[in-house]
Amino acid sequence: LAQGLGHNFLPCFSYMATLLSLGFSVVLISSANAFQLLDVGAPRTGTQSMYAAFKMLGLKPRHSGYDLTSREPLCGYLFGNASGNRSLDDALATLSGFDAAMDEPYMLLYEEIMAAFPEAKFLLTISDAESWFNNYVDLVHGYQRAHKSLTDGRPFYHQNCTGMRSWGCHFVYHAQNQTEADYASRKETCLQNYERHIERVQQVIPPEKLLVYNWSDGWAPLTHFLHLPVPEEEFPKVDEVKIHLDVRGKIMDALGMNG
Repeated sequence: LAQGLGHNFLPCFSYMATLLSLGFSVVLISSANAFQLLDVGAPRTGTQSMYAAFKMLGLKPRHSGYDLTSREPLCGYLFGNASGNRSLDDALATLSGFDAAMDEPYMLLYEEIMAAFPEAKFLLTISDAESWFNNYVDLVHGYQRAHKSLTDGRPFYHQNCTGMRSWGCHFVYHAQNQTEADYASRKETCLQNYERHIERVQQVIPPEKLLVYNWSDGWAPLTHFLHLPVPEEEFPKVDEVKIHLDVRGKIMDALGMNG
């Protein structure tokens, strides 16, 4: 379930009963400040721009890439952690005080959030699979240039729940002991799981609860979907992470640390 495998959508109350029968501890939240919106698009499909857009609309979003502390309980629930803890309650607690969320691995929690927050809506940002993969490759190469290593000294959850490893993705071509055939095989698996995620999201989430967002459409479909007024400002285009990595990489180049 947590990894998006094989069951059909059930009406909300029946679905919650199914979760409970599987041992999930589900808490329904009915306050006016309950969680409202989950971006189920993959990382590098515009989640940073959408984060900025949500804030402009008056929402309080949580972007896991900006706040990595959220990932430990999320990844612990989805994939286990060093201590073996897999608590759904701990994962959902990361949403306390927020009314929207996005990025890895929040985008995998759509079924659990449907059960815990029956009024929540969902936004799917889509990019062409090949373009998405290449975008991620560029980001990872920038990270390597800026930080020298993707894993050294990183906490357990960071090594096991970033870079879409849960989809079998591996964006570093010249990895140790990896042949060209290995890379091609991993890329194919990654792209297949990217496409499967998009397909399953649209199968599981009721169409009236899901907005499949086209970036060329600007504010109109999003504000209509959320019943909010259209801001006067243009729709944001943001990639703060890549800008930060580019600047840091240039500094390290200047210091001779990437030679």
